[in-house]
Amino acid sequence: MIEINLYSPADAAKVVEQGRIAALGNAPVKLASGESITVDFGYKRFPLGAFIKWGESYGTVFSANLSDDGANFREVGRIATGDGDSDSFWWRSTTSRYFRLTVHAASSPEGAIVNELKLRLLNKDRMPFGEFERAAQAGRGDLYPQSLLGRQVYWTVVGEREQPAEALFDEYGNLEPQAEAAQITPLLRLGGVLHGAPASEAISQSLADGALPIPCVTWSMLDIELRATAIAHAGEALVEYCITNRGSLPQDGALVLAVRPVQINPYWQHGGHAAIDAIAVDGRRVWVNDRIFAAFSREPESVSVADFDNGDVIRLIENEPRQTVRSLRSVSGLLSAACEFGFSLKPGGSVAFVLSSPMWNGVVPRPDIAFCAVREEVTRAWREKIGPRKIIVGDREVSDTVEAQTALILVNATQNAFKPGPRNYDRTWIRDGSSQALALLWAGSIDEAKAYVLWYSKRIYQNGLVPPILNLDGSVNQGYGSDIEFDAQGQFVGIAADIYRVTRDRDFLRAIFEPVVRATRFIAELSARTIALHGPESWLHGLLAPSISHEGYGKPSYSYWDNFFALSAWRNCEYLAIEIGDKDVAAHAKTKGQEFAENLARSLRMTTERLGSRFIHGSADREDLDPSSTSIAFEPCRVEDVLPRDFVSATYDLVSHQIEQIGKPEFVGSYTPYGIRNLNAFVSLGRFEDAFRLLSAALACRRPNGWRFWAEVVWGEPQSPEYIGDMPHTWIGAEFATAIRRMLLRENGDALELFRAVPDRWWEGEGITLHELTTTFGTANLRARRDQSQATVDLKLSGPAPKRITFRYPGAKQARADGRLCDIHGDVISAPNLHRLVIDF
Repeated sequence: MIEINLYSPADAAKVVEQGRIAALGNAPVKLASGESITVDFGYKRFPLGAFIKWGESYGTVFSANLSDDGANFREVGRIATGDGDSDSFWWRSTTSRYFRLTVHAASSPEGAIVNELKLRLLNKDRMPFGEFERAAQAGRGDLYPQSLLGRQVYWTVVGEREQPAEALFDEYGNLEPQAEAAQITPLLRLGGVLHGAPASEAISQSLADGALPIPCVTWSMLDIELRATAIAHAGEALVEYCITNRGSLPQDGALVLAVRPVQINPYWQHGGHAAIDAIAVDGRRVWVNDRIFAAFSREPESVSVADFDNGDVIRLIENEPRQTVRSLRSVSGLLSAACEFGFSLKPGGSVAFVLSSPMWNGVVPRPDIAFCAVREEVTRAWREKIGPRKIIVGDREVSDTVEAQTALILVNATQNAFKPGPRNYDRTWIRDGSSQALALLWAGSIDEAKAYVLWYSKRIYQNGLVPPILNLDGSVNQGYGSDIEFDAQGQFVGIAADIYRVTRDRDFLRAIFEPVVRATRFIAELSARTIALHGPESWLHGLLAPSISHEGYGKPSYSYWDNFFALSAWRNCEYLAIEIGDKDVAAHAKTKGQEFAENLARSLRMTTERLGSRFIHGSADREDLDPSSTSIAFEPCRVEDVLPRDFVSATYDLVSHQIEQIGKPEFVGSYTPYGIRNLNAFVSLGRFEDAFRLLSAALACRRPNGWRFWAEVVWGEPQSPEYIGDMPHTWIGAEFATAIRRMLLRENGDALELFRAVPDRWWEGEGITLHELTTTFGTANLRARRDQSQATVDLKLSGPAPKRITFRYPGAKQARADGRLCDIHGDVISAPNLHRLVIDF
């Protein structure tokens, strides 16, 4: 991305309106309502966004517009709640020659003052890498990394637990062994001609046991199947390329492994070029930029090394192998190499080749190891770590996806920190980390969840501010937002309380109690800042000070997201104080929590009434609607009592409508799977069909499905070259895993709620099993099965017995708990306690 700064424009562009470019170069420009600044780029370019720095007066309503001809403009963004300082527009990638900023209304009758206008453009001319892209587009597309063709690529992570780095493995079987490194592309030579995975009509992705982080890509061409399986072991990214003849005739061919100066992470993801200035193939080893890059299980029969010449090495060998010199240096940054391994296979015959590549410096590749034995060792180690599958339902897609999140969280994590992704999000937020810690806690990885909270607790400021972002070494990230993301207070307190509820670990409680109290008391300071500015008559009175912690807020706002977490912090602090025996802290937290709840409930209602809408809004000072942020009031905060009930239904009707829209074939926009949080709200509200439709929509937007995870952003056009955040995005994965768990089992104080929302298909096959599930009532083991007229549920709890158990079963006519008749209210069966529940329907 490049930026044109029109405060000092040089020759980058010109402003159409007379005199305004000179003014922007030397003094602010004043725009009356209805006036514009129009920028001519000189030719069609790829604008992505705009930044406006306002003067003393500012636009309150203003828009961004694009045009190809300077006459017909299309609006690409509008802000109707401008409040000065600065504003930003972003839109999906497009082309245009002209940009126009129009002020429709201003804070002053004299108009708005623009101090600076900055335009952000995608640098499609990126040299020398742009040459490589144009060569790919002119050649056979299946032989090149698809990002060079402007197509989205999806990948997974290959890594080990508690290690500092991971490899990427994409949907076509390409490997990026280190961040910002070149990729290794597998191709097949059949009948003398090269073939790539993107041209295959049969390509699939899978995981070991359906959920363990050992990914596989299988594709075929002309009856030859290539299965690439990747594992991480002892600092190496190992890939086995198993080639099988699925036809009825013998076949000769070759596996071609090409090293290319392209990251799997594409340029629109802050990746792209991986410069290769020196490359050499020495026997079975490949050296890139004078470092060992990869090694093979056998020496290639043919080696080609090339500098860029209207294409990379593949252009040289596309129709036949070519032996070249085995070492090159160049300042182009576009060197590449290809190694060919011949095979001759009878019908049904197979052959395997192994590649080893270091995931960090100092690791020596060992391609001679027995791959099958290592794969079994790694599979066994993962199974031992996460244990037997915790949640099994009749829909395998759900069971696999829930379990996959546990391992993926651990792969993305370092020794201390839970990261939401392996590349773009290579640091830890308490926002993401608390959700991932809860998912691990409920999956039985208690030690990892406790260690994360204890590690984070040592980094809370003396005044109680919880740093929202930490670097992987534990230092506080000092980037924008480092001291204005106030959801961190409640997230830290909440996960600390959740861990104690499950473990009852008194040592843990003593270790985190003082940091919890400090973090909670800082909430009072944040509220005091707002109280000082806004009296009791204001809808802002008593809220936390403005912050940017709500996803999508670039400027500090009075976000209800922060306030839901803050209220949960007061209540969790009261609980922990009672548990540790500190009556003064408990009483203080109770009083402050009640006061805060009153202010928050009042503000929520006043904001809706002030705006004249029927909805619960995302913030008190913006007109935004974001039900997925409102949903945290249900889970994990459990503060839904402050929501104005008469506005709840209409708010979640919006979500129901969105589910319908994104499911349409013609949908081409984007959305984020953070909406999975709405599962919790739908279930709590009894809107079960909406919950089931959302579950189906969430499963449908995993890409690829076989790898069981999500990117942060989903586009209706899967190959659209747009920003997708990072993947596997394990904050989203954690939200999914915990939501499914709550559908099946949820603790509510001293009550246990079972099967709150269970689709019929979950009962299929062997029914539903919960195995050694961590709860506040000890570990839970449950087996539920049914025939045509009766369902049987067996339950064992290892800890304190709940005072009441509820079980939702639509259509239940009669139920007996351990032989005693149960109460049935609507669809909900209730019993004081039970070991076996028999339901007639």
